[in-house]
Amino acid sequence: MEAESAPTFLQPEFLKKLERLRLIAKRLSWSGAKGEHPSPRKGFSLEFSDYRKYHQGDDFRYVDWNIYRRLERLFLKLFTAEEEMNVYLFLDTSRSMAEGSPPKIEYAKSVAAALGYIGVKNLDRVGAAAFSFDLISPLALGRGRKQILTLFTFLWNLSCQGETDLETSVKSFSSLFPRPGLVVLLSDLFDPRGWRAGLEGLLKKKYQPLVIHIFDKAETRLDPWGDVSLLDVESERERRFFLDDDLVQRFHEELQNYFEEIESFCLSRQIDYLRTSTATPFEDFVLLTLRQVRSVR
Repeated sequence: MEAESAPTFLQPEFLKKLERLRLIAKRLSWSGAKGEHPSPRKGFSLEFSDYRKYHQGDDFRYVDWNIYRRLERLFLKLFTAEEEMNVYLFLDTSRSMAEGSPPKIEYAKSVAAALGYIGVKNLDRVGAAAFSFDLISPLALGRGRKQILTLFTFLWNLSCQGETDLETSVKSFSSLFPRPGLVVLLSDLFDPRGWRAGLEGLLKKKYQPLVIHIFDKAETRLDPWGDVSLLDVESERERRFFLDDDLVQRFHEELQNYFEEIESFCLSRQIDYLRTSTATPFEDFVLLTLRQVRSVR
């Protein structure tokens, strides 16, 4: 495989950036199920929690002998089992995601690759799926180095096609992945049927959604060009009109209302929401912006 023909997340420069994430993977962990409460099931690791006095019959393997040497008293270490977390990467691969410079889908793939890497480093089970008018290409949950390589191959093979139907796609997703977990939705949220029903569908299935709203800066700028013809890349419907200053102002107002409506909806339902431009370096988004949400700590 030649480096110049490989997608961004398979190029040597990207892989070097992922190695930087190794340093923060243990500190950047998904909240919700992991490490917050003692688990009745055996976890993949034990995290030190507290001490208590030794009682007859306790396992000597958990005695802190350093304390005994100093105080000549027996204390037991207490541990919290870290319960396994399912992390689902849910990528929009409708035709509108192919737009932008760089294309929104390539940005989504890079972020998904980085988050999948962090999830595996945190000993979580990571799965993925793509969608447009319905679920397209699922990747079963897995863990370990093999899952990272499988995820990268999965992302590499994704292409954009079809119109967006988030609600139908979420229904198919929940049927295929019924186990609860963190669902990271990476999308431009351009859905002619609306994005509300899809997000509500994730909540009904008791997933913990994290919405990463991706846009290209060119989509937020409009100039008074006079007579124009605009083509909807998904439906392929064409519309002609005269683009003057008043219409440009109305466009910017509607766009701002659109952003605020999504933010308000997510806030009211405790859905973590982040909006990012493809102009933001993905490593800055992962290492800095992502820390603002409750799903990540």
